[in-house]
Amino acid sequence: MKKITNNASFGKLAMLFNALILGMFIVSMVCLMNFDKVNLRLVSETPAYENAARELNNVERPRRQAQADVDYYVSKLEGLHQEEIPADKKKAKAHQEEIERNVNILETKKDELAKIDEAIQMQLILFEAVKVPHFDLINQANSSKKVFLMVMWITILLFVAKIFFFATWHYKNMKNLRITSPWMKKSTAPYWAYVSWLVPGYNFIKPYAVFTETYNETNYILLDKNIIKEDVDKNADFNLGLWWGLLLVTVVAMSYILNAVFFNEGPMHLKFSHIGVVITAIGFWVLYLLQETALIYRGIKMNRILFENHPKFD
Repeated sequence: MKKITNNASFGKLAMLFNALILGMFIVSMVCLMNFDKVNLRLVSETPAYENAARELNNVERPRRQAQADVDYYVSKLEGLHQEEIPADKKKAKAHQEEIERNVNILETKKDELAKIDEAIQMQLILFEAVKVPHFDLINQANSSKKVFLMVMWITILLFVAKIFFFATWHYKNMKNLRITSPWMKKSTAPYWAYVSWLVPGYNFIKPYAVFTETYNETNYILLDKNIIKEDVDKNADFNLGLWWGLLLVTVVAMSYILNAVFFNEGPMHLKFSHIGVVITAIGFWVLYLLQETALIYRGIKMNRILFENHPKFD
């Protein structure tokens, strides 16, 4: 007796993970909107912070020269005081006048430095009033982003696990077809059920080809053996194409759009409705996962019929 297996458990696990993925993705979108709420405030208030930082820098810039001038005249006065007073009265008077002149210049330079320090202190007060809430927003945004990323990584891990069970289901179905249909031994090797998802570039085509082959061939062999009277899925090609199109749009295109809208300050961030993008993303995930679940359900049904009629293939 040929060993046709009932692979429903792997298909059901894939459907279960689809439900978990959808639930976690919706939670991740809620977390993303929480991040976006803070991030939008941060983006709108960043120019004010940057302007305050520039103003402080402009006020602080002259201080270095003013401090250098004070240090210069302090050093010069120290040198003059250390010089021996000339015995000649005229030279002694000139020496004293030079000291007094430098003392006056030093006092002027100190006054200038004091005024600069006063302006800096006033600007620091204004800057702190902007800096503190700005960094509070940065901390809130970082915290919200970490929560979103954590939930998204859980979603990604669930998606990877779903792909494993989905691929295992296909692998076992392809093994069944090689038993029931001799010509299938020259078709796609069962290991492609796994490999097709892993090869960059090829994974844009091959998983669809694998599913189409197992889905349609299972339906064909059931009809050929008169086990069923009509197609399990009369619109198989359309439904499979719709599934793959939804997967590519949902996983690839919507991921790019979400990243461009929420994590870049480009045109998409400024012009797209953020809540609209989130609703659209959730909508595509719902459509994709429902379509895939429906196909898996029909595939399980065909596999069960195949398994129940295994004596016809002996």
